[in-house]
Amino acid sequence: FRSSPAAFLLIQQHRNSMQVCMSSRTWIIIFALVRLAAGTASDVYSQSPSTLKGCECKSACQVSVIFECTAAPFCSVKDQHCANGTAEWSVTKGYYDWCVFDSYKTYESLKASEKMKLLLAHINNDRNPGQYPSTLSVLTGIMGESVMTTFDASADVFPQKRTKYIHSVGVTGGISFASVGGHSYSGLFQGAEHGIIRFSSAKQPAAGAGVTPGMGIKFLRDGRPSANFVAMYSLDGQKCEDSNFFKYDWNNHVAATDDFGLKLIADKFWQASYCPLMVGLSDLASPAGTEVGVFPFKLRFHALVSSECDCADYAACMKKLQAIAVGTKLFEVWAQAAPGEHEELIGHITLTEPLTTSKFGDEELFFKHQHMETDFSLKPDWLSAIDRKKLCGMSCTGTQAPAIAKGCSSPFNGTEKMLKTDSVEFV
Repeated sequence: FRSSPAAFLLIQQHRNSMQVCMSSRTWIIIFALVRLAAGTASDVYSQSPSTLKGCECKSACQVSVIFECTAAPFCSVKDQHCANGTAEWSVTKGYYDWCVFDSYKTYESLKASEKMKLLLAHINNDRNPGQYPSTLSVLTGIMGESVMTTFDASADVFPQKRTKYIHSVGVTGGISFASVGGHSYSGLFQGAEHGIIRFSSAKQPAAGAGVTPGMGIKFLRDGRPSANFVAMYSLDGQKCEDSNFFKYDWNNHVAATDDFGLKLIADKFWQASYCPLMVGLSDLASPAGTEVGVFPFKLRFHALVSSECDCADYAACMKKLQAIAVGTKLFEVWAQAAPGEHEELIGHITLTEPLTTSKFGDEELFFKHQHMETDFSLKPDWLSAIDRKKLCGMSCTGTQAPAIAKGCSSPFNGTEKMLKTDSVEFV
């Protein structure tokens, strides 16, 4: 409201003169639209970070090589005595603690349909696309940021300003998921009306370099945070002559890469997960709150559409993606219940809102990655059924994600803290 006082006063005057009562939820929506007009996403996330020990930050959250090798963001705190313990001390930063980005209850309390309207309004507010950073800045930038935030933050927009180093430019639209029935999976696997999809290439397409298609999917829920996952065909992508953006099936489990730069990026993701080649699905199956639902080991997305993508002209590629008509069935969704089992068709994903280039979609929209370790903790027998080194990238994969204190133990910095048998092939 501070950025649009006239609009705020107008709403206040109109509210006082109204003869009918409006729900507090309605006013949340109205106030959110005012914020949208002001060009901010504070209607989606607008709160200060907390910390692991319940301290109060006095500085912005930041990362540093000397603080666990940029594994997690931290802030200087106002007092060493915190709600859940004593803050740590550093000569350079004084008392500090690790930042936590909890869900923003004002937004999360809304219905899924209301959150969908807000996100679509932001997506369509500025249809100018973002841009890919230089190759050098991709490598240095990712190595210099925390990827733990990608797995731990609870929000539909990234809670801090950031540069999107991979999947930097894409198209975003609305989707629904319709179940075919006859399967045991619960929660959103039974059907989801309000979803957001974003198609993009992991690295900047170029003649001779190919394109690396993938997608992020977000399903919104009433009164609780969204469920998210990502899917790709391969980190290496496809050659330019494979011009159909959807030529290959996509999965939430991705094969290792032979590309040196992508290997470095994969190594960085080791700080957040011991199985960075997979993202979990158990949150999608959760009926409510912390309840555990029935979820599959793996999803495969078989495209029902095609879209030509000239890797030498990515702008034209995105324009063709935008031409896909609302109402089009995009994918068959196939689920594998457990490692080694046969897949079954469980439903279809349909486009419900037009795909568009979007500054918000490229720069602010956030798709949380779920730790595969969460799924393994609920289904520990899966671990003994897979080749962990081949499918996860390292043989030490288990039921616990890496701790912040392990931030400097990753293979890309040359330390010897990992077990010699735990060779990481990708991050």
